Amino acid sequence: MSKRDTAQFKLEKAADMVIGALPPLDRHPGVYLKETILPEWGLSVAETARRLGVDRAGLHGVLTGKYDVSRDLAYKLGALLRDEVADLLIAYQHAYDLDRERDRRAGYKVSIERMQPAG
Repeated sequence: MSKRDTAQFKLEKAADMVIGALPPLDRHPGVYLKETILPEWGLSVAETARRLGVDRAGLHGVLTGKYDVSRDLAYKLGALLRDEVADLLIAYQHAYDLDRERDRRAGYKVSIERMQPAG
């Protein structure tokens, strides 16, 4: 995997962690967690899993984009690091999911006739 320039997405202070702009939706939130957040805190996958009390293999699945970042995992990471990390990951996962479902949404619009407001 090629290295990305993550400098603009570094979480350096609490004010920077307020959700204003999400990282680009071209990569899975778990990959962002692996490439940006965990290194910022000097955490390995094994150490993170141990501290959170989660399965290392399951966490690895999230970090490679195989599984979604669950709210439970986000809350645990927020407890370990900062609450803003949880908020960011939840918002990012939601936006990522919506972006991936655009075609599905468009498909329904083709097959279902839209109603006009009454009145």
